[in-house]
Amino acid sequence: MSWLEALVLGLVQGLTEYLPVSSSGHLAIGSALFGLQGEENLTFAIAVHAATVLSTIVILWKEIEWLFKGFFKFQWNDETKYVVNIILSMIPVAIVGLFFKDQ
Repeated sequence: MSWLEALVLGLVQGLTEYLPVSSSGHLAIGSALFGLQGEENLTFAIAVHAATVLSTIVILWKEIEWLFKGFFKFQWNDETKYVVNIILSMIPVAIVGLFFKDQ
């Protein structure tokens, strides 16, 4: 993969990640247009998704810190309610994931 291909695909990932479209799908289409396949493409996709997670943590650090500080006060407050709701919202996805883990 050339640096130009990496730049274009990185921009596609960055611009589509927070839109209500599939950034992974756009990344796959871009990779197909460049004729990229296999292990190199998978490694790049993992790298740009990891960069997305890191950038999200950096941008939202104050909010994340606020949630953790409130949650680990071990008292029922707004932060604890929010974290509990996040955890509860993960349960249905975990159940579905367990049913389809072998497919």
